[in-house]
Amino acid sequence: MRKISLFLAITFLLGILSGCRTENNAPTDSAGITDTTSATNPSSSAITTTGTVSEPVTTPPVTDDEPITEPPLTAPEGTGVLEDLTLTAADNPALAQDISFTVNEDARTATLTLDYQTYADLATLSAARLTATAKGGSISFTQATAGRVDLMKGAACLVTDESGGVKPYKLVVNRTVYQLPIVNITLADGVSVDQIDRNLTTEMTFSLDCSTVEGYESVGNADGTIRGRGNSTWLWDKKPYKIKLDEKESLLGLNDNRDWILLANYADKSLIRNTLAYEMGRVLDNLVWSPHSYPVDLFVNGEYRGVYALGEHMEVANGRVDIEEGSLEPDTDYLLEIGGMAPTGDINGVHYFHTDGRLVRFATFKSPDHETITEAQKAFITDYFQKAENAIKKGEGYEAYIDVDSFVDWIILHELSYNVDSCFRRSCFLVKEKGGKIRMGPIWDFDLAFGNFSRDNKNYDNWVTIGSNEDGAYVQYNWCTYLLRDEEFCDRLAERWEEVRDRLLSVADQTIDTYAALLDGSQQENFRVWQIWGVRAGYQSKWCSAENTYEKQIVYLKNFLKNRAAWMDKAIPKLPT
Repeated sequence: MRKISLFLAITFLLGILSGCRTENNAPTDSAGITDTTSATNPSSSAITTTGTVSEPVTTPPVTDDEPITEPPLTAPEGTGVLEDLTLTAADNPALAQDISFTVNEDARTATLTLDYQTYADLATLSAARLTATAKGGSISFTQATAGRVDLMKGAACLVTDESGGVKPYKLVVNRTVYQLPIVNITLADGVSVDQIDRNLTTEMTFSLDCSTVEGYESVGNADGTIRGRGNSTWLWDKKPYKIKLDEKESLLGLNDNRDWILLANYADKSLIRNTLAYEMGRVLDNLVWSPHSYPVDLFVNGEYRGVYALGEHMEVANGRVDIEEGSLEPDTDYLLEIGGMAPTGDINGVHYFHTDGRLVRFATFKSPDHETITEAQKAFITDYFQKAENAIKKGEGYEAYIDVDSFVDWIILHELSYNVDSCFRRSCFLVKEKGGKIRMGPIWDFDLAFGNFSRDNKNYDNWVTIGSNEDGAYVQYNWCTYLLRDEEFCDRLAERWEEVRDRLLSVADQTIDTYAALLDGSQQENFRVWQIWGVRAGYQSKWCSAENTYEKQIVYLKNFLKNRAAWMDKAIPKLPT
C-alpha cells in the first residue's frame, strides 16, 4: 500500500513539474490571455480589434530558464492540508484589500480570483507576499525569491508534514481583464486618492500593464509624482491628473518623456472625444502637432477609478511641440495659449497680453514662459501679433504673418467637431517659430466637442469659429471672424475641405468603431463607479446627456459627425460670410 501511495505522489509531482515547463518562447509576462485585442500604435488610425476579453484567464506555465524550488522526487505523499492562503494589503502595498485564495483539496489547487473590485496588479502578482496556514505541516513555495512568490510563473504551495511527506497545491490566478492597458498607481504611504492636490505633488509608484493589448510593452514599477490638473474639470467628481516620472519612459510606444496626463473625460460619456479629435488631427497635417490619447483602466491604491485617457502632456519637447528653447533673441521660437492664464494672480503684460483690437485676448506665454521671457521678446511677439491682426482685419497682406494652411486645417477641425470651448477662448495654442509665421496648433481639449456642450446651438447650423460681438458671447469676434470674410481664404478652405472631407470622416468612423469595441467591457466597469447615466455630467449638453447608454452615446457621436459634415457641404460654398 505504501508503494502505491509513493508511486501516486511521485506521479502527481512529476505531472505538475513537467506541466510547468514549456519552450522558451512561452509567455512569461502576461496573464496567459487566450483571446486578446489586436491594436496598432495609437499614432496610426488603422487600429483593429479581434475580440473582447471578459472571461477569467489563467497564469501561464513557467519557462525552462526560470528557477524553481522542487521537492525531492522520492518524497512520500504528505498528509498536511492547506487551510488558508491570502494576499494581504499589509504586506502588498498596491492592494486595496486582502484577497484570499479558494482552496480545493480534491483538485490540489489554490485559486486567486481577481476582478475590478478585487484587483492586484502584475507587479504585485509577480512578487507576492503570501500568508498561509496549514494543518499538520509546514509551508513553502516554488517560484519564491526572498519571501516573494511569482504567481505569474506557475508557482505551487508545498505542505510538508513531520515525516517529510509533501503535498503540492498548484497556485492558479484567474483575472477578469478587458482590452485596455491598465495603469496602476500606488501613492506614498498613508496618502489616499482623495488627498491628491492640484498644486502640490504626491509621491507615487506607476506601472503600465499592456498584457491585454498586442503591440505595446508593459512598464514595471516606476517612481514619480502625481498631482491634479485642469480648471473646471478639477472641480468635478472624477478628477484628472498629471504624472511626472523620475526617469523618462516610453508609454504605449510614444517618445520617451517624464510628463504624462490622465484625462478623466467625466463629461464625455463616449470616453473617446479627445482620442477621436487627435486621430482626425493627424489627417490635417498642416497643424503644428496632434497629441496622442489612449483609453486605459486606472487603479489607484488598488481601487478602480474608471476609464481614463493616458496621453502626452502639452509641452515643448522632442516628439511633442518640437521648438527651440532657451534663446534670448527676440525672434526666437514661441508657444502661446489663448486663454491660458490662471484664474487669479496673473497680470496683463507679465503673464499674458491682448491685441489692441482684442481679437486675441489673454495670449499667455508658454515658451518662453513668463519667468524666462525677456522684455525684448515680449515686445517682439506682441508687436508681431498686432501686425498680423491688422492685416487680417484689412483682408490683405496677412499671408506674410500667418501660415494660412494651418489656419484652414484648424478651422475645418473645429467646425466639424463644433468645438466651442477652444475657439480663440481657451486651450487654443499657436506657435511662432524663428523667422517663420504664426501656425495654429497644437490642438487640445475636445471633451465638450462633437455635440456635447451646454453652450452649443442645438441645431448645429451655424459657424462656430466666427463668434459674436454680443455681450456675454461665449465665442467672441476673433481672427477667424475676419478670415471667413475673405474670399481668397474661403476659396482655400473650400479646396481643402473637398480634399480631406472623406478621409476625415473615414478616420472618424474607424476610430469610433475601434475604440467602442475596445471599451466594451471597461466602459461597464467605469459607469459602475461613476453612476451618471441620465445625469448631466460637467457641462454636458442636455440632449447628449439624454442618450443614457453607452451604445446610444456612440450612435449619437457618429450621427453628429455625419450631420455636421452634411451641413458644412452646404455652408462652405456660401462663404465668405
